Amino acid sequence: MKKVVFVGHRNLYFGAESVLFRVLTYLDQQHLAEPVVVLPKSVDTDFSKQLKLAHLYAPLLYSYKLIGGGLVRCLLCLVYNTPAVISLYFTLRKQQITAVYTNTSVNIVGPLLALVLGKPHIWHFHEQPTAGSFCWIPTGLFPLYRFLISRKHTVIVFISQIQKELWEKEFGIVIPNYKIIYTPPAWMPEPVEVIKSSATVTFGFLGSWTKSKNIHSLINCFSDLTQQYPERSFRLILMGGGEEELNIKKAIESKNLNNKVTLIPHSTKILPFFQSIDVFVLPSFFESWGLVALEAVSQRKAVILTANTGLTEVLKQNEDCIFVNPLNEKELYLAMEQLLLHPQFREKLAQNSFNTLKKLELFDQFENSIRSLFR
Repeated sequence: MKKVVFVGHRNLYFGAESVLFRVLTYLDQQHLAEPVVVLPKSVDTDFSKQLKLAHLYAPLLYSYKLIGGGLVRCLLCLVYNTPAVISLYFTLRKQQITAVYTNTSVNIVGPLLALVLGKPHIWHFHEQPTAGSFCWIPTGLFPLYRFLISRKHTVIVFISQIQKELWEKEFGIVIPNYKIIYTPPAWMPEPVEVIKSSATVTFGFLGSWTKSKNIHSLINCFSDLTQQYPERSFRLILMGGGEEELNIKKAIESKNLNNKVTLIPHSTKILPFFQSIDVFVLPSFFESWGLVALEAVSQRKAVILTANTGLTEVLKQNEDCIFVNPLNEKELYLAMEQLLLHPQFREKLAQNSFNTLKKLELFDQFENSIRSLFR
């Protein structure tokens, strides 16, 4: 059996980590590879806990950091990561490693490890460049990335066609060896076809509480709705956690929304969250794919979604969902207002997108693609 090193980028359990976990689980079930999991040392241990609960693999923990920020920080990051790469090289070189799999574009340890081991490399890009609104990789590192991407026996996995084209434009190259794999939503029981009886309309967000998720625009629009329609019953649930938690709490308090907005800590058990909402809102500045939005769709929820997403390849505007410009709060407000005031349209979007998702057969496509990668 092939032995593959899986280099994770953090010990949390959000979208990108859930995809990595799904790959590991599938390979284990199908006996396609014997994984060796490598994770950064961290105070967070959610991903390690998931591996343990699934009776999978105890990870190897090393000190390394992700690329990000300015060039100077990234160069210091490369220096900081060098001991981890060297140590992993000596740990793995005698273990008959077949390939290295790296999770996310900003995880530079995986491709460097594949380079020094001289092994094939699968590099799963989850992020996308965003035309200047956010920069994952400074231009000073582009030559290194071009070299690593173009290495023989390197396969770049993209999660949408749009994402691939954006990265090619960013790096100024045609990526020679790639595969596009649409990620299916997490499996959850199929929802029953029952219209929610409560008169209260509940908007919901699920994900990491970071600036890139544009949660403050969601709070602003929700606040404006409460002022415009004080007679109507509606609320907002934010589930997750992250660096913006304190600022989010301050924003909610400053707008006197404490009795209207509920904050729920992140959990791997997401079904209760989706069962409690009517409209899922994902106003991020960028979503390479938008996996959590598909999970909402799988539970027959109407979705308002950033237009900067790979899901524009499979969902249609005003038929399956409402796409909004994440830089235009007015668009987000009008979309939320429309779904608040027009329940029939809300239900139409929910049912249409659910039917579209079933026709896509993403689960089978995902498994077939993973099988072909590791064969």
